[in-house]
Amino acid sequence: MKPVLTGFDDEGNTQRLSMNMCNKSNFAAGVSRSLWAVFCLFTCLCGQSYAAWFETQGQAAVLNGNKVQAKQQATQEALRQAMLFAGASVTSVQQLTNGLLNSERMEISASGEVKELQLVSETWHDDFVTVRVRADIFPTDQHCASAGYTKTIATSYFPVMERQHTQDGQIQEIGQQLAQKLQYAFDTTAQYGVISTIEPYTVRWQARQVRAQATALAAQTQAQFVLTGVIEDISVHRPQHSALAFWKDNAPTRSFRFKTELIDGVNGAPIFSKTYSMSAAWEFDKFAQLDASTHAFWQSAFGQSLQEQIQQMQSDIDLSLACVPATGRVIQVVANNSLSVSLGRQHGVMVGDELALYQIQEVNNPRGETFLQYRIHPVTVTVVEAYADNALVTASDDSLLGNIQPNDFVAKR
Repeated sequence: MKPVLTGFDDEGNTQRLSMNMCNKSNFAAGVSRSLWAVFCLFTCLCGQSYAAWFETQGQAAVLNGNKVQAKQQATQEALRQAMLFAGASVTSVQQLTNGLLNSERMEISASGEVKELQLVSETWHDDFVTVRVRADIFPTDQHCASAGYTKTIATSYFPVMERQHTQDGQIQEIGQQLAQKLQYAFDTTAQYGVISTIEPYTVRWQARQVRAQATALAAQTQAQFVLTGVIEDISVHRPQHSALAFWKDNAPTRSFRFKTELIDGVNGAPIFSKTYSMSAAWEFDKFAQLDASTHAFWQSAFGQSLQEQIQQMQSDIDLSLACVPATGRVIQVVANNSLSVSLGRQHGVMVGDELALYQIQEVNNPRGETFLQYRIHPVTVTVVEAYADNALVTASDDSLLGNIQPNDFVAKR
């Protein structure tokens, strides 16, 4: 079903506008019945600012009779799609929808981009629920020169700290699947970053040399940032009650705790760090041969909850990159005072863009501590040819680009 945006002109006549951004394949995976949203937009122009009410309708499947989870998923999806369409960030979707679901008045007020959120209606069917919400959204503009440039991220398969946790359900490939699902989330909804490389092996990101590992991976993949991650807990809890305690719930649950960090690939400095955790019903037998890549896993209640965590990770990480300068490396010093650099059209670079050049060297203080020293080149460069993942630049004022070597850096600030 293709959603349609309906608005009103100055005389109150209905206007039907086509909208292609709501392809069902872009919605959160792991719901047996597709999630979808229909938008009704009401705008009021007042000088230079505007207010917009978005009314959205979302659906989610009811799995194993869990109506609370189904309602939460439908509400979150409806609000998330409205915010994406409005150009707002989606970092607070879970918090906002939880407040909406817990509010007796079925509406909340929030600071920032969502000024007001209301639950309009909910309709229950045999195996799914339809939720309609109305949100007053004021998108926040990112006022920085580098917001239009895409930053590249490299990562690897994520390690599981306690490998025995994966035996229940045989989900040994969960680290690989988590990285790939996160990459897909960036491909479909990110504004500022992209996971350009997933190395097909597990890196022990919990080791002490994580900074050195990150900078080495960034240099190897020509990425600006490295995303580390460790699955600290993915255990299953199976309650064991005696026959006398028959009233207690024996349903097993599975936990998930994931610690992630975004690291600058140049200097090893952390840009973003957060631990994500949740718990959800686990409806599979202890000896089930499930595998984390299967449809059954991602269609389960736990798989859907994990997908929500992945979507939240992507949103948080992407927003942290909004105003970070886009940085690339000098690939080659070309004849005629030109340089080939690792920023191209996929990063948002266009012919005529001006970039800064800089070099990094290590210096030691009297106590033997090592620091990085940035040396800004006095000459800026201009893009004269832009390709998919690289560009050709020359000195902006025709000066000589002396002392510049491969693996020096360029940046859009």
